[in-house]
Amino acid sequence: MKFVIHYGRHALFILFMILCCIPVVGFGQSYQEPSQSHKDSETVVVHHKVKGSSVFVECLIPNFTFDDRKETSEHKGYIDVYVDGKKHQTEHKAAFILQDLSEGKHVIRLDIMRPDGGRYLSLKEMRVEIK
Repeated sequence: MKFVIHYGRHALFILFMILCCIPVVGFGQSYQEPSQSHKDSETVVVHHKVKGSSVFVECLIPNFTFDDRKETSEHKGYIDVYVDGKKHQTEHKAAFILQDLSEGKHVIRLDIMRPDGGRYLSLKEMRVEIK
């Protein structure tokens, strides 16, 4: 009788462990499914950070290149940078720094331009404060 009770508790414990682990394993597998990669997305992403009198800007622009020699990209061109409505500089790379901005609040706009000077699109305006 002791023999049946001892193995019965073991069997109950093992069954309990199996039932508890199945949901955990199922959740782990669902979280590991790959999500849509940024490369497939058509969303333009702009990051910026203010440091002193400079603003560090990074643009992630799908299907766009700043190199006119590349034939693989759909779109080519550059970025015109406007500060407070006035053209401040032209950039030919995705990451750049706006330096020596005056103290105060500023509105920065980035226009993605075609090589012929036409505009692909204007990105949303960023508001920064230089202290």
